[in-house]
Amino acid sequence: MEALQRRRQQQQGLGRPIISEQVSGRRVVAVGGRLYHSTKWRTFHDFLRDYLLGSLGPEWANAEQAKPIEERHPILRWYAQASEQAKALRVTERAMISGPMTGAIRAFMNLAYNIYLIAHHGDGQAMADIYLRRLRSARTDDFTGALFETYAAAAFLKAGFKLAYKETVRRSTSCVEFIATWPGTGEHFSVEVKSRVHDARSRTQVDDADDTKRLRVGAKLVKALSKAADHARVVMIEVNIPDLLTEQDRLEGWAAAAVSQIRGNEAATRTDGSLYPPAYVFVTNHAFHHHLMASGGGMQVVADGFRISDFGPEVRYRGYGEILAARERHAAMMALIDSIRTHYEIPATFDGELPGTLVGPVAIPRLRIGQRYLVPEGTGAEVPARLTSATVLEAEKLVYGVYELDDGRHIIATSPLTEEELEDYRSYPDTFFDAITPVAANARTFVEKCDFLFKTYQHSTREKLLEFMSTATDIGHLRTLEQRDLAIIYCERMAHAMQSLEDARVEANGPA
Repeated sequence: MEALQRRRQQQQGLGRPIISEQVSGRRVVAVGGRLYHSTKWRTFHDFLRDYLLGSLGPEWANAEQAKPIEERHPILRWYAQASEQAKALRVTERAMISGPMTGAIRAFMNLAYNIYLIAHHGDGQAMADIYLRRLRSARTDDFTGALFETYAAAAFLKAGFKLAYKETVRRSTSCVEFIATWPGTGEHFSVEVKSRVHDARSRTQVDDADDTKRLRVGAKLVKALSKAADHARVVMIEVNIPDLLTEQDRLEGWAAAAVSQIRGNEAATRTDGSLYPPAYVFVTNHAFHHHLMASGGGMQVVADGFRISDFGPEVRYRGYGEILAARERHAAMMALIDSIRTHYEIPATFDGELPGTLVGPVAIPRLRIGQRYLVPEGTGAEVPARLTSATVLEAEKLVYGVYELDDGRHIIATSPLTEEELEDYRSYPDTFFDAITPVAANARTFVEKCDFLFKTYQHSTREKLLEFMSTATDIGHLRTLEQRDLAIIYCERMAHAMQSLEDARVEANGPA
């Protein structure tokens, strides 16, 4: 149950979980205070498809679908393209359609998921209805603004924030989109969303990402900060361009341009001569909206601080201790960043089960730690044994399981993995065997190495840490420090040693 709960949160986020049951052959799904049901929903994706079309209104959707595809509203163009692309996907042994998401499929399904999340949390149904009305607009700017506001709200909801929408109440002044409350600390944030309008049907070349003026991040930031706000500010700006950054150039192109504009406006003043207030700024790009036929695209984001000196991609910290302190000061925003990384994909199952269970063969049951299986002994005969631990070797597509026999002996036996099971393992390695099993982290950078070490040594006693560093030349100074400071220093020095060994290996043997 603990493993299932963790996997459910990994799939669905930290907000309200999916509420669904099978009742008399029908799948029933609760969305806020409303119930939906069908005999055809085998996956959560099936439900989302019908949910969005029904929420937009059958009359409106049917009228749009009657038009030539190039004249339809963007949502119905996505749906038409997604339906056509789905015909080329493979049909599994369980008669399920399976394959990578194209830009059209992702655009349609993400919007459906966003609306679902908004309606499902708190009193969000009223706001979902407002968004649906704005999304049906024939005006590109109205539609684009509403679209990326739903993305922003969904990101906060998946991270566990509670939202209060300002558009559902009367107001006399221009104000932000919503107030986000972080349960971890009770902090409130005033969130404003801006988006660069671009018609996907246009044949003209989109803005050059290196042209900071035309990217307009600075202008939209200043406009967002001009609105009235009662709390610490968060500004989310969608640049809406087709450019995709790679891991190697992630702080180049539009990302570098965005950071440059944020920095360039920190000295800007309002009409009364005062500086604009500090703000957390999240610049996003959902490039798949411009690549509807391609697969593999996702959302990219740069998180930066406007007049917040210790938050952003260009901050230089003096040691691992300063990094930890900054994370604590900005805990809510760090939680949002972690959630954006973790909870971007749309869950395929209703209950946190592995997606592979929907499409894979049923002849061979999946291995679960604690369950009993027949395994080959040394004599070649099969004997009953309990699986106590397991390791996956991806290159061999095999599970190496340790089994306990009834007489107390332990043996190792291997089991093959299907492609679906291997994909599930890559996505959920720590719960794949239905038990929480630690997985070695792939610590590439110095900070990642410190994080990996600190998970263990932050719990070591002060005496043990001093014993570990007893030969250090500054042991006299170390004896004056508290336990946490010693743990930080020890992890820093171990990470440096690990990095030096890696550098020496690369110098001797070349890159791996």
